Amino acid sequence: MKLIQVITILSLAMCSAALADQSWHAVKKPTEGQTKIYGGYANGCFSGGEVIPINGDGFQQVRPSRNRNYGDESLLRFIESLGQYAKTQNKTVILGDLSQPRGGPMNFGHSSHQIGLDVDIWFEAIGSSGLTKKQREGLVTPSLVDGKKGAISKHWQPYYRDLIYQAALYPKTERIFVNPVIKAYLCETEQDKSWLYKVRPWFGHDSHFHVRLVCPKGQKDCESQAPVAKTSGCDADLQNWVKDQTELALGIKKPAVSKGKSAPKIMPAMCRTVLNQK
Repeated sequence: MKLIQVITILSLAMCSAALADQSWHAVKKPTEGQTKIYGGYANGCFSGGEVIPINGDGFQQVRPSRNRNYGDESLLRFIESLGQYAKTQNKTVILGDLSQPRGGPMNFGHSSHQIGLDVDIWFEAIGSSGLTKKQREGLVTPSLVDGKKGAISKHWQPYYRDLIYQAALYPKTERIFVNPVIKAYLCETEQDKSWLYKVRPWFGHDSHFHVRLVCPKGQKDCESQAPVAKTSGCDADLQNWVKDQTELALGIKKPAVSKGKSAPKIMPAMCRTVLNQK
């Protein structure tokens, strides 16, 4: 390969990687036009995103000052569907972070949520009247997990199971992340485990669950994850997740120490255009 070609390729790679360090959170508005998704859940962006209402029909978003209430149209439809279910229970779905106006990496809080297909849903049983403006900005949700006992805490409610169940039944749900203890509890209490394959254990996720949707049809630049195996996941591997978390909480095991800084991810080239578009 000629030297000039090598230099060009390296320069493009460095420019793309640099995008990950730019302040995507400083962009206040989405671009106009139809939604186009570029890249994957933890390394991508999107143009033409939908503004998800802060106060919707059966749902509200907390901490709206973060300006993370954007996503693909399919995400809005999912939230609307879950909101309609909540209304039948005289409840309000409480949303956490979705995506920034044009997606991309966030300055804190998440490595994913970058392409408008992720949403956090808080474990809150708020009535149909919802939250006040002051409550939305400062709401603190208790953990549903007793880490040292490796068990569900006293704050668990059957309604939370029903929310996860409704989210899992939604056809476009790709997977749902919950704390390993919550997954284990569902494995213990559910007679029909056929839907649990979508519910995946992940550390944290003890005061909210994280829903991820599939790449929408026609979005050829959206990078899908490998499909989850259609088994319940109620197995020895899950018990290892719970054991590891409990030992960390008890101080028996120490958290893994990162060995140096990892190389920045190379974002899709089109994200430069999305970021800089007026």
